Amino acid sequence: MKYLLLPFALIYRCIAAVRNWLFDLGVLKSKAYDVPVIVVGNITVGGTGKTPHVEYLVRMLCSKRRVAVVSRGYGRSTSGFVEVHPESDVRSVGDEPLQIKRKFPDVLVAVDEVRTHAIDHLLAENAADTFILDDAFQHRHVRAGLNIVLVDYNRPIFNDLMLPAGRLREPRCGIGRANIVLVTKCPETLSDAERQEFSRKLKLKSEVPVFFTTFGYGQLVPIGNSPACTKHNGVTVIVATGIARPERLYDHLTSAGAKVIGLKFPDHHFFTTDDIDKVITAYQSVESSSKMVIVTEKDAMRLTPELTARFSGVPVYYLPIQVEFLADQTKFDALVAQFCGIGG
Repeated sequence: MKYLLLPFALIYRCIAAVRNWLFDLGVLKSKAYDVPVIVVGNITVGGTGKTPHVEYLVRMLCSKRRVAVVSRGYGRSTSGFVEVHPESDVRSVGDEPLQIKRKFPDVLVAVDEVRTHAIDHLLAENAADTFILDDAFQHRHVRAGLNIVLVDYNRPIFNDLMLPAGRLREPRCGIGRANIVLVTKCPETLSDAERQEFSRKLKLKSEVPVFFTTFGYGQLVPIGNSPACTKHNGVTVIVATGIARPERLYDHLTSAGAKVIGLKFPDHHFFTTDDIDKVITAYQSVESSSKMVIVTEKDAMRLTPELTARFSGVPVYYLPIQVEFLADQTKFDALVAQFCGIGG
């Protein structure tokens, strides 16, 4: 099928290349700011793990700078500038901004499809002095001082094609605008030689550093009235996900000794009562008494109180994740700290 889509991919490539060329020439305008602006983005569609990496930066900077996280709020029902609060409706602000706000309630989080408008608004109110833009690498109307581009190790861009034949949002050469590249979702056993070979294939300028990260999973967090639980080995787990690629979660649970039954919904899916009933039916069909339902942290943001109440008697949990560097974490932290004008 992808070969049938190649002509359309060529058209899309030309459009993206011309757009980038117009920005490079200054025909399309980019606005620079006198405060640190960090973009966390990618050049592919689908999950590369942007939100946990944004959270890593927030965790690193929030005690030293007045940080604001700005996102477009993918899938939200609103438009324009909206400040996110812990009690915000997920449909109004999007799941990822709400997750960040609930995890860091003292950090300003806002959504706006026009990032310049959001930054100008927050600067006018003197609300922040450092901005982290989530998924804004193609939003070139902001000229960020630090572009951090994420590449999924399991779906490398050098083996990919342009949309719709592949997953590339823009030509592979677009990664040349990156100041730092993070290769995400790596196996923990990745060797130095394998990292060097992957870096070579990215064909970056020699001064662009490449770091390799993986995800570490935390303890199970109960949802609703579910009892506390710390282990899932020997348990049959119904894994209900609305994320782009849940396979890594499946692998983690399987390696921990769980039997996984996956129920996949579209990325950023807003769950309905019918969806929850399907999950409950799958749970009830498991004959073992050692069973539970697990969702991702992002999915948990989309479980409204009404949906959570529907799980009455069904133990439901989410697994939080954090970024872990395979090497050179101190070097990465120092680069970000230097850009933001703070001590390491």
